[in-house]
Amino acid sequence: MNLKLSALVLATAGAFASTAFASGTQIYGVIDQGLDYQHVKTVGGSKTDSLSMVSGQYIGSRFGLKSEERFDNGTTVGVQLEGGLSTDSGMSGQSGRLFGRDARLYVDNQYGLFSAGRMGAMVGGNGPYARFGHILSPFSCGWGNVGGHLQVMALGYEYVDNALAWASPKFAGFDATLQYSNGTDAKNFGTGVEGKSSVERMYAGALRYTHNDLMMIGGIERINYAQPSANDLGRKDAISYNLGGSYQAGWAKFYAYGQYFQNYTAAARTTTFALPSGVDGWGANVGVDVPVSHGFIKAGLGYGDFKGSKDSDRTMKTWQAAVGYLLPLSKRTSLYTAANYINSRYSDAQEAANPKAGKQVIDVIAGLMHKF
Repeated sequence: MNLKLSALVLATAGAFASTAFASGTQIYGVIDQGLDYQHVKTVGGSKTDSLSMVSGQYIGSRFGLKSEERFDNGTTVGVQLEGGLSTDSGMSGQSGRLFGRDARLYVDNQYGLFSAGRMGAMVGGNGPYARFGHILSPFSCGWGNVGGHLQVMALGYEYVDNALAWASPKFAGFDATLQYSNGTDAKNFGTGVEGKSSVERMYAGALRYTHNDLMMIGGIERINYAQPSANDLGRKDAISYNLGGSYQAGWAKFYAYGQYFQNYTAAARTTTFALPSGVDGWGANVGVDVPVSHGFIKAGLGYGDFKGSKDSDRTMKTWQAAVGYLLPLSKRTSLYTAANYINSRYSDAQEAANPKAGKQVIDVIAGLMHKF
């Protein structure tokens, strides 16, 4: 490197440094520990009861690291690394990933929030790009096996690898979100190659409108399954159409969310309906948050109607009712409890294929959550 080039590099670096304001590094986390009692009656008539210690029922237990640098032009550059924990066993979550919840470099400025890395999916409840989780239900995607969207809708991604995402600034009450994954799960690539049809890819987009106490949002998620394995199973690429909203009425907050989907691998988290050739269907979920004393009473009601994408004689219709109570003891510590009832009805063909499928489920949970 010649002297002129060296001087230019040093001058450029010096100019950048003079406009940056380091904001340091934050170490944070959540520990959520509780108990889950579940009673299940199957289509075959058997009954089971279980009591388990469960981590992350209300908020997923995690350990994280976040660092940012702010520039005087209004731009923030940062990194967030966050790993899920099963605090009942001490094991890492998300299939043993060190930073399974978030491993993201981001830039935040007047043009929006740009990110690259592993992150929560847009049609989900985790991370800064999640648009169809807690903002559309008092139970988000679910408190463990209680309440939430995933009991009555398609089971898509919680997190995606190799992702790019953008959330726009608000303009006249509107904001947009775009997300693309060039390979959704690197642990399952096998001989596949990122960005090629040999691995699974995803793209999604949403448009949201907010005005005073009203919020409405619509979005689409598309999944391109890995080939040739998807063709071998007779499964086409998946798509979901999502529409929801919320309204703060003063004495209560109301939520509603509906989804229509085709060719997902599975639906309904607790009484899971899954077929190798894919699942079609629709689901709807409504809920309410009511402040009571120092806490919040939460209630939700959901319904889902599913069938095989190719095997239309394989069906499940399910509904659930959930109620819960959240009691914040401080800004960092909360107690919670909730219960639900799920009733699922199957076609004769589905009962014959899966006699151990859950027909009636009662679930009761309670726990303590602390942030640090």
